[in-house]
Amino acid sequence: MKPGTRINEIVLKYLSIFLILNGVHYLYKFYDRSFSSLWQYDLRGIFFHLFFLFFGWMVWETGIWMTNRINRLVRNYFGQTMRFVILGVVLLVYCIGFTALYGELYYNLFFVFIHQEKLWADYVVLDRELTVMMVIISLIIIGFHSFIFYFRNWQEAEVMAERLQKENIRSQFETLKHQIEPHFFFNSLSVLTTLVHKDADLAAQYINQLSKIYRYVLEVRDETVVPLSQELDFLNAYIFLMTVRHNDSIRFSIELSDDTRRYTFVPKNSLQMLAENAVKHNRFSKESPLSVRITEDADSIRVMNNLNRREQIEGSSGIGLENIRKRYELISEKGIELEETSFTFCIKLPKLKKSELKSIDL
Repeated sequence: MKPGTRINEIVLKYLSIFLILNGVHYLYKFYDRSFSSLWQYDLRGIFFHLFFLFFGWMVWETGIWMTNRINRLVRNYFGQTMRFVILGVVLLVYCIGFTALYGELYYNLFFVFIHQEKLWADYVVLDRELTVMMVIISLIIIGFHSFIFYFRNWQEAEVMAERLQKENIRSQFETLKHQIEPHFFFNSLSVLTTLVHKDADLAAQYINQLSKIYRYVLEVRDETVVPLSQELDFLNAYIFLMTVRHNDSIRFSIELSDDTRRYTFVPKNSLQMLAENAVKHNRFSKESPLSVRITEDADSIRVMNNLNRREQIEGSSGIGLENIRKRYELISEKGIELEETSFTFCIKLPKLKKSELKSIDL
């Protein structure tokens, strides 16, 4: 987002808050019998107007912050209906709390302080009419915020969804091309033919894993991101084929915790594309094997391999890593990192929980 656009949004936001709170201020004065008219602008009226704007702004900002915070906290654990119920209960408690605070401040500042207690002789902490009015005000504030928030997000999501759809189509095409191209297909059949004569059980396993690859590609063709555990099932099928085909020339290891597997999301096909890149871009043999390790640190998943680059890469499109980079930019605020030395090549994929994903088509 450009700085000028960001400044315009901030100005529009606070101008909207100011105008709405002014309107709600007059609505409140209409029900407040301690004012003789809506246009009572003696010292008490001016002070009340300023007080209402400040208190309303504070309630507005706090309520919106709390709404967003609750959504982030419960998004991973509850469905949409349950999240609305939880948010509704919390907002009700919040509304009652700030109504009591408002009543106490208002009574002491505008009645007790100026010795006009008789204007509100039946004051109680949670006055019924005041509570109803504060609920209406809170609904106006939260409703307006929700409208602006979802309208803006809808506009951004339309643009992002179009871009992401293009990247997903490209990813799907690349994956299908590599898995269905004659080179891969005939190599797989060649290995399978050999296995059928040598080891029927291993041949059956090979067919099963090969079918998993095609099934997965078809099943997730409409998905943007997938749980890491699901992506690892796909990757393990690919690893099995590569291990059988190249024997001891390729070594894979996956060292990820159960929590990471369960709660992390990744763009579909991303791990398999990185593993395939390592196989495609490097020489390897039984004496000098290719080692691909998938590990983790606190914030990222690390896909690392030893380097022994090929001079010419057959069938390389050169867009696999860039495709993954672009998809991460579109689904989150975090990006991938590349670390390369003379001996190793490492891609760091940020750990993304569901609450950190931009709402596009999840």
